[in-house]
Amino acid sequence: MARIIYLNGNIYTMDVAQPRAQAMAIDLVSGRILAIGSDDEVRRLADAHSEKVDLRGQTVLPGFIDAHIHLMSAAYRAHHIDAEFCTTEDEVAELVRQRAQQTPPGRWIQGGRWDKNTWAGSGAGRFPTKVSLDAAAPHHPVVLWSKDGHLLWVNSLALQRAGISAETPEPETGAILRDGSGEPTGILQEEGATELVYRVIEQSDPELDRVLIERALEQLRSYGITTIHDIEGENVLHLFQQLRAEKQLNVRVQMILPRQMLPQLRASGIGIEKSELIGVSGIKIFADGTLGSQTAAMLEGFEGNRDNRGILSIPEQEMQDVVRDATELGLAVAIHAIGDRAARVALNSIEYAQQWAQREGLARQASALRYRLEHVQLIAPEDLERMKRLGVVASIQPYHAVSDRDIAVRYWGKRHKRAYAYRTMREMGIPIALGSDAPVETFDPLNILYAATVRSDPYSKRPSWIPDQALDIRDALWGYTLGAAYAAGEENDKGSLTKGKLGDAIVLREDILMTPQQKMAENGVAATILGGRVVSGRV
Repeated sequence: MARIIYLNGNIYTMDVAQPRAQAMAIDLVSGRILAIGSDDEVRRLADAHSEKVDLRGQTVLPGFIDAHIHLMSAAYRAHHIDAEFCTTEDEVAELVRQRAQQTPPGRWIQGGRWDKNTWAGSGAGRFPTKVSLDAAAPHHPVVLWSKDGHLLWVNSLALQRAGISAETPEPETGAILRDGSGEPTGILQEEGATELVYRVIEQSDPELDRVLIERALEQLRSYGITTIHDIEGENVLHLFQQLRAEKQLNVRVQMILPRQMLPQLRASGIGIEKSELIGVSGIKIFADGTLGSQTAAMLEGFEGNRDNRGILSIPEQEMQDVVRDATELGLAVAIHAIGDRAARVALNSIEYAQQWAQREGLARQASALRYRLEHVQLIAPEDLERMKRLGVVASIQPYHAVSDRDIAVRYWGKRHKRAYAYRTMREMGIPIALGSDAPVETFDPLNILYAATVRSDPYSKRPSWIPDQALDIRDALWGYTLGAAYAAGEENDKGSLTKGKLGDAIVLREDILMTPQQKMAENGVAATILGGRVVSGRV
């Protein structure tokens, strides 16, 4: 039998029954762990066909699981205009002007990651307009998404192609910002408005999609990520399936598909053949917008604009129907909820679905599902208690807490003191799962773990922000391994180095539990192991 024996390691298993080990044996056919324990115990499984690998005392962890990522979007970040480091509207427009000189007239110019909240000067915090884009690219439709992905900044030609004018009615689940005469300014908020543009943009090139996604997968492996929960659509799923068929997919994928696909999933299941490399965990629902765009749905208005309580991205009754239908189909739901009103509406829908399942005799099926709130950036204390009671997973992205710190104070005022309450959630017993939300933030787990445990980012060296909500390193690692596996209902297969589970692991250059947390981001992944085989780096 083909097997590989890893010896002489410093293994943190994340298994409470056996927290530490020296060695592990993995069957290369099934990719599962045959044994884990001391060198002497595991060495006994070696035979003439076994490969032995000396870990030389290096630290080994279960493979990281990114519980919230948009991989294709992250892959395209390097291809489109990237305005992340622009500090004014004019700087972004200059990038557009340069791209227009290289683009045939009439073709779309795309890009984004602009963030008005970080701009300097008189334009700081103000929404940009179509005027600057019209001057930069008068012969090209231009679409630039905000850093959080919930706003579009477009020019006049893009508005024209999308059929958006002063006469366009206001969408129910979005907003078209307008000037005093009712003309669109060039800013579209949330899906109800942004979809008007997205539906007329020319389709992506499948060959380019593949090139970019392969690069992104390689980077994932180099960071020690062995599983992702990818929140994207059917075209990305089919690309992953193609890579798997060609034996080119060396990262495991759990898809979370958009709620609009629920009828298709009900009718045909879209041909999903569940495997250890690809599966569908459930569906994604947007309950609201974001903090940076001031479209998060709030119980009370934003600081300085108390009349603005954000946008609910889906009517509450429709959300209840979608969550109930998903429950009936045995599909989990992941609900984007940034503001406290969005979290409440989402929990109302989850509780309704669970009560409906109880009445319909589907209580066992419903209890096996993982209901998730994504982001949970601001939530009322009573709703945290309800999360615990309902068994809802908090799918959190710790880098948001350190990148949003200034705007959380600006737009939430005193409420910011109870925002991003990660330690409170963990201490209450609410399951947590860690992820990146790339391309909004980095998907480097060591930087994210730094943010989770230090409550700052490793580059700015700013003081910790609300340090009493920092996670202990063991809790943060749990969220990136077993917690993330639990969020997808895969805790019996992943998340810890346990006999019978998949042999997915990483080898670190330093002992992550013994190195000072302030040096965590300086650590590095020496090797990534998937099903026993090294798929990145070297041991």
